[in-house]
Amino acid sequence: MEDIEVRIEDLISDADGNYAYLTFGGHLYTPFFLETIDREKCQNCERCLQMCDTRGIDDDGNVVPAFPEICSGCMHCVNACPSQSVKVRPIPLQEMIKRVKARMKNK
Repeated sequence: MEDIEVRIEDLISDADGNYAYLTFGGHLYTPFFLETIDREKCQNCERCLQMCDTRGIDDDGNVVPAFPEICSGCMHCVNACPSQSVKVRPIPLQEMIKRVKARMKNK
């Protein structure tokens, strides 16, 4: 995977203070990242696994905890889940800045 340079000053937020980005069409988009999977609701159908292109969900159906931004925020897993057990949330801009700084520091 090719490293992409991220400049802290280029990160933007939506009106609610959550990390967002501009789409190619110039629209502001707030991605909702994987937070957790409600095991009590989960039917173990694995549809979320089948839909996850970025592998933000591991083969055991767990959210990858080390770097949740691996999730692209597409919400295909949420849309595919018949039991509505996949939980997602936006990330506040300040939290995203901390995560990016920590990731840059560990390189």
